[in-house]
Amino acid sequence: MYKHRKGTVSHRSMVRAGSTASGERGGLHSGITLLAAIAGGFFIGALLFAPGVGRDEKRNASYLPLTPYTKTASSEEPSMETAEPSPASGNEVYLSSPVITVSIEGTPTEMELEDYLIGVVAAEMPASSEHAALCAQAVAARTFTALHMADKAKCRSGCSVCDDPQCCQAFLSYSKLRERWGNDFDKNLERIRSAVGDTRGMVAVYNGELISALYHASSGPATESSEEVFAMALPYLVSVESCEGEHEMVTKQEFSAADVVSRINAAYPEANMTLPLAPLDLDIWGRTKSGRVQLIRIGETVIPGSDLRRVLGLKSTAFDVVKDGDTVTFTCLGYGHGVGMSQLGANEMAKKGSDYAEILKHFYTGTELARLKFDD
Repeated sequence: MYKHRKGTVSHRSMVRAGSTASGERGGLHSGITLLAAIAGGFFIGALLFAPGVGRDEKRNASYLPLTPYTKTASSEEPSMETAEPSPASGNEVYLSSPVITVSIEGTPTEMELEDYLIGVVAAEMPASSEHAALCAQAVAARTFTALHMADKAKCRSGCSVCDDPQCCQAFLSYSKLRERWGNDFDKNLERIRSAVGDTRGMVAVYNGELISALYHASSGPATESSEEVFAMALPYLVSVESCEGEHEMVTKQEFSAADVVSRINAAYPEANMTLPLAPLDLDIWGRTKSGRVQLIRIGETVIPGSDLRRVLGLKSTAFDVVKDGDTVTFTCLGYGHGVGMSQLGANEMAKKGSDYAEILKHFYTGTELARLKFDD
């Protein structure tokens, strides 16, 4: 159990910040979840509407980690030392054991947390990313895992975590990484090991509690506040600037009008959409402060932009829509739910000289670094 002790795409690039095909991370998916938990010292219960993390498919009635804890990482143990930055003086988070059980392709596998993290960081972010950005990713993934280890988040596999990014975080074994990286395996593995090793044991906390370290591929100019996506306001998951510059991801997705009508009516029969599309079909009714679609009219009803994103498989809710005859085009900015750390934004900050602690504090407002300690 958990104890806390204090004082003892190139220009408009289509290449995503993460290595997985998801865009959204931190184990969030589309689905409705009832969460009642204690976060930052107060009780919060909410009916959460959680549209998917780069990975964005509907997850049925599983726990949404929007309070203190989640995830784990990789597969073979490097010997590494902890590097600066150090945690705030006296900040320590205690867990019972550093050993976790990971469901890998459906098979429960025990491994050390730090080993697991190598496979997660390698799967979630390109090895070519800046060292400080890889370090920030390692801390986010470790914090996300620790939430599960503390029994504050659940994996639908029954294990502590799994390798399904629709439920937890992506994970790749050394053999899978060899297939992916080929001749660059040794070089890339050393970069990942270095990031995990240089942050060994480091997690992010808010008021002494492990945070829900959500992350995604690209946010565009600004990240999104948690309440706009998950119906729950957390003080460290608020909208902040994300300077992705000319590398921000912009995608265009074209659909036939018939396909759009078919998908929407299947998901929302009350929409009663028909062809040809009416002038007020797909009419955006409101946007959040970060520019993402909050509400959109579909035929005879109005739904959240996150719902339409799920139904059509859009890259993000920061979209514009153009109807041109039999074609409907969505132009999306960013990739993922937009909450928490933007991997692309983190990489841009690292390029400008920010260290991993500065990156984490920027994207997770008001947080501090702490060190994991184990009773074993």
